[in-house]
Amino acid sequence: MEDIVNPQRYLERMSKPLQEKLKIAKYIPQGAGTSLDVGCADGTITLALADMYPEMSFVGIDLNEDFINIARGRIGERKNVSFEHGYLRERLANTERFDVVLFCSVLHEFYSYGEGISTIVKALSDAHEILGVGGTLIIRDMILYDYAGKSQLWLNEMKEKVMAKGESVDLMKDFERIFGTIQSIKQLNHFLLKYMYGDNWEREGKENYVPVSFEEYDQIFKLLGMQVMFQRSSTIPFLKDKWSNDFGFSEPELENFRSTGILVARK
Repeated sequence: MEDIVNPQRYLERMSKPLQEKLKIAKYIPQGAGTSLDVGCADGTITLALADMYPEMSFVGIDLNEDFINIARGRIGERKNVSFEHGYLRERLANTERFDVVLFCSVLHEFYSYGEGISTIVKALSDAHEILGVGGTLIIRDMILYDYAGKSQLWLNEMKEKVMAKGESVDLMKDFERIFGTIQSIKQLNHFLLKYMYGDNWEREGKENYVPVSFEEYDQIFKLLGMQVMFQRSSTIPFLKDKWSNDFGFSEPELENFRSTGILVARK
C-alpha cells in the first residue's frame, strides 16, 4: 500500500461508521473461539469485537507498523486480543488455524495497491488455508453486482444532477480520466462512493472502490471449494441522506445505488 499522507484522517474515516461495520458481528457463528482480522488498521473493529465476544480470542494484522503500534497501545486490560505487523501470507507458516477470518473494508485496497484480482484471489486462498475445518470467512466492503454495470435507468438525468454541483465537476472529470467515461449506473455509483473525499483525492481518487463484483466473489469461493452462506447489498443511511441532500436524488433514483456488501462463506 502506498504511504498514507494523513494517517490520522485515514484512521478517523475508517472508524467513523463503526456501528455499521460492527453489523458483521452477527455473522460470527455461535461457538467460534478464534478470529483473525485482516487489515485491522488501528484495531478499532478488532477491539470492539473483542469486547462484544469476551469468550473469543482475536488477532488483528496489518502491514502498517505504526497502526499496529497504536492498536497495541489500546488493548488495555483485555486478555483476548493481540496485534501483529505483517502479511497475511506470512501466517501460513504458523500452525494456528482460526474459526473466523474477517476482511472489513480492506479488500478493495488489496486490489488497488496489489496486483489486481490476482491479489484478491491470493488473499482469499490464504484465508481459506488459515481457516479451520468448517471455518467462516466474512467480507464487508464496497461490492456491487455485475448487472448494475448494464443499467442506464435515469443515468443521464442523475449524472446531470451530480454535475450541477460545481465542486463535483473537476472530481468527475478526473474520475473519468482514471476509470473511463461514466456510461452506467455502476460507474456512477463508484463515483458517488468517493466524491466526498476531495480533500484526500490524490489517494482516494485512484483507488478502485468496487473492483470485485458479487458474481466474481461467488466464482472465487467456488474455486476454493467454499460455500456462500449469505450475501447482502445495501446502502448505509448516512450516504443515502448525503446523496439526496447533495444532488436532490429522488427515492426511486436512490434505489439504483448501493454502498455496502456483505459476503459470508464457509470452508
